[in-house]
Amino acid sequence: MSFSYYTPFLLKLAFSFIIFGLPSIAVSQESSTRTDVANSREIVVDMESYVFSPSEITVNVGETFTLILHNQSFLVPHNFLLDDPNGTRVLDVDISSGDSQTHTLTLKEPGNYPFYCDKQLLFFPTHREEGMEGRLIVQ
Repeated sequence: MSFSYYTPFLLKLAFSFIIFGLPSIAVSQESSTRTDVANSREIVVDMESYVFSPSEITVNVGETFTLILHNQSFLVPHNFLLDDPNGTRVLDVDISSGDSQTHTLTLKEPGNYPFYCDKQLLFFPTHREEGMEGRLIVQ
């Protein structure tokens, strides 16, 4: 059998991995962008296929906290968009598959801050439309 015999199968398999992602693989290494900030609480957010874990985070007004964002997806890039209660963008970062980033924030306005991934492949729904969203509650 020749390579051309398997080509349709391999193309379908590759396309399905792109659309549906592969099973999550734990990442043991941390990004070189991680910095330790004194007196700051660390909150780890895992980004997988169409889900953030945790999807709800609570912090206090004026509290300095560090978000450690891990993209656990094997092939799928994600972003982390955080808006304030008025819809103004607070954080906008792209994280490649398998990578991590660290960001330190101090939010001074109480309310619900939605976060989500708006990545999209071709004409398919965005990751947010597939359920990849959460909220950061500032109280």
